[in-house]
Amino acid sequence: MKKRSNLIIICLIVIIIAATGTSLYKHYLPNIDSNNYLSSNDESERSFDYHGNEKSGENTKSFDFEKFNGKWSLIQFTSNKGNKININDNTKISKGNFYIVILDSEHNIIAKKNELKDNGNINFTTPKDGKYTVRIIGANASGNFNISISASNNINVSHIDLFN
Repeated sequence: MKKRSNLIIICLIVIIIAATGTSLYKHYLPNIDSNNYLSSNDESERSFDYHGNEKSGENTKSFDFEKFNGKWSLIQFTSNKGNKININDNTKISKGNFYIVILDSEHNIIAKKNELKDNGNINFTTPKDGKYTVRIIGANASGNFNISISASNNINVSHIDLFN
């Protein structure tokens, strides 16, 4: 009887430890691949080594970087509903995980690209009038970010500084 009680106690301890570990993992170690992480409002934690070659035009942005961790909403544009948007993506990632995500004003994902798995440009049609955000997300990512945005109808593009 005593062996059985000890076995039950050990099993309960293992279950509690496993549940606690799973909870900590889900809440404190973000899963960069999850849509919840990609679209969350929080951009408080980000870091990277900037390596120059920055080029910024009205509808373009490019720069070299290393060790990018976190999220940065770096471009916003305003568009009417039904506008066909093309993001010409020449980004090259040499290390780590890296996403480009397009969010609407309510932080819903309109389009996303995993730079390590997906090829080509990002094309979509705006589902409503409003403001859209181009966000980059990285986990120990290094490479060259390089995009340009074009649209079938006029859009108003603005760039967001890293420190805003």
